[in-house]
Amino acid sequence: MSRSRNARPRMRLFRRRPADDLLERSFRTCPGCSAEVHVFADVCRHCGGTLEQFAS
Repeated sequence: MSRSRNARPRMRLFRRRPADDLLERSFRTCPGCSAEVHVFADVCRHCGGTLEQFAS
């Protein structure tokens, strides 16, 4: 007989992490024109303004 059929419910040792939205974290707002730009961009595609790179 299959173990999964008679298995007891599992006890969780660690809490589940909240869902992480990678796409949301991949963009930031340009200070010059308020357009959404990729986090690794050096220059805004919309206004041509220079963007600062932040190390975290």
